[in-house]
Amino acid sequence: MKRKWVISEPAADDFIVQFPKLPKALLQVLFNRGLQTREAIDFFLNPVYESEIYNPKLLPDIEAGIARTLVALKNKEKITIYADYDADAVTAAAVMIRGLRALGAEVDYYIPDRFAEGYGVNIGAIKEIAKRGTKLIITVDCGITSMEEVEVARELGVDVIITDHHHVPDELPKAVAVINPHRKDSLYPCLDLTGVGVAFKFAEALIAAARKQGVGAELIEGWQKWLLDLVAIGTVADCQSLMAENRILVKYGLKVLQKTRWPGLKALLSVARVADKAFTTGTIGFQLAPRINAAGRLAHADIALKLLLTDDNLEAADLAMQLENLNRKRQQLTESLVSEAREQLQPQLDKCKILLAASPSWPKGVVGLVAGKLSEEYHRPVLIAAQDAEFATGSARSIPGFNIIEAISYAAEHLVRFGGHDAAAGFTAENKKLNDFHKTILGFAEVKFAGNSLDPVLMVDSELSDPLEFTLEFADLVENLAPFGQGNPRPHFLFKNLKVEDLHAVGSEGKHVQLVLSHPSAADLKLRAIAFSKGFLVKALQIGDTMDMVAELMVDEWKGSRRVQLRLIDWQKD
Repeated sequence: MKRKWVISEPAADDFIVQFPKLPKALLQVLFNRGLQTREAIDFFLNPVYESEIYNPKLLPDIEAGIARTLVALKNKEKITIYADYDADAVTAAAVMIRGLRALGAEVDYYIPDRFAEGYGVNIGAIKEIAKRGTKLIITVDCGITSMEEVEVARELGVDVIITDHHHVPDELPKAVAVINPHRKDSLYPCLDLTGVGVAFKFAEALIAAARKQGVGAELIEGWQKWLLDLVAIGTVADCQSLMAENRILVKYGLKVLQKTRWPGLKALLSVARVADKAFTTGTIGFQLAPRINAAGRLAHADIALKLLLTDDNLEAADLAMQLENLNRKRQQLTESLVSEAREQLQPQLDKCKILLAASPSWPKGVVGLVAGKLSEEYHRPVLIAAQDAEFATGSARSIPGFNIIEAISYAAEHLVRFGGHDAAAGFTAENKKLNDFHKTILGFAEVKFAGNSLDPVLMVDSELSDPLEFTLEFADLVENLAPFGQGNPRPHFLFKNLKVEDLHAVGSEGKHVQLVLSHPSAADLKLRAIAFSKGFLVKALQIGDTMDMVAELMVDEWKGSRRVQLRLIDWQKD
């Protein structure tokens, strides 16, 4: 799909002159990220955990939640953590459980079966948990819409604390505490906390309060930072912005992951074959999160949570291999379903700004992945649903600038339930109402997209033309902007009039292409580039051709040597 290149507006001269020691191209990237003051740039480039992490007490209701949990600890009440089944929720549960167990709590967990129970808190589960003798339920990454379920818990003598980060409804459940940074009365500065982020803030505040009462005094100061590897995994997996506090949580979480003390994570890194490599957000996004998610998609998320909680190396190895096998199966299934869904969506492309496909033969566990892949392919919001005899249960994935939960909320009259955030959401509808639901959100989209093109756009941070910007020193400065991800993508640079000096196919079946290029401002400097999944370039380009290229500037490390490498994103031949 051809993309329009849009080069960012140049940063003002009075901004550039404030930072004479930083290259202009790097300052342009920072400016594009909204970092336009010295304070904001210092915070971004040199984050300090202790001084810049926000106080958990700024979250609404957190002190009430802490007080009730301390009573449970004192009275040795049984606590149940109620989690959803994706990587954000599973890591949130692991954070909460490890934090509570470190304080001596009797704690277990409940994760609903995706296929039998569906998303979120349900009344049957509440009744089952009450039968176990639980007196306190703490939800993670769910519960914000569970009005009826919380009421049932209260009638059964069970208190509920909700920790969540999803869209807040007009009416809140009547729980002991409803902790969500999106509440209107919240004072918390970071609205992009994930489910695991909120769980970590709760655990952090709980440990501090417990230590004041002499509980957990044996824990070393700052013990909770050992949980940051789990926080990083859930935050990256949930595709939330990696600016502001999330940047600090993930940056430090990656450092903790490098020396994780959890046997389950060590085993997972091993089966993913990344244990001996430098960890990045890519390690999480492409290696760890898919394996954790595979449990809830095809079997039960219990497998993943047990892995993150076990302290036994043999059990960890077994559970990690189970996830590895499930992930392989998930990859095959996703590929097949993408092909099937594509056939349904093709007739909609010329007339629908939001695409919808559904089938009774599709499993619920992978519809979100299919929606994500097709949304990227077609560059428009995509909804994919799995149907049974009566209901369609679906996942939605959106594109930048279109709030999918707002669209779904607009069509709520046709739904049984829904939830999510601006980029991703889930919904359930009666099969007979699915078409009406689609028509309603299409009407919403016509208004929102009015006058706007759906053609994909490739944002370019800056043009690089100075030979000093092709050096390892400059590439290292770019790497210092990591962790990269949502809200802070790896910078895209424009290179003009590059001459092809050499090119050849690499990888299995010539899937990728390596190029050697020269730039007119530095003819003697040879730039190496890699074009992943673009094997066709071997025939599309010839030695001697010139082209413009949008690429990422990276550091390639191989057998102890380091050199600059471009990762081709898009190109235009002269």
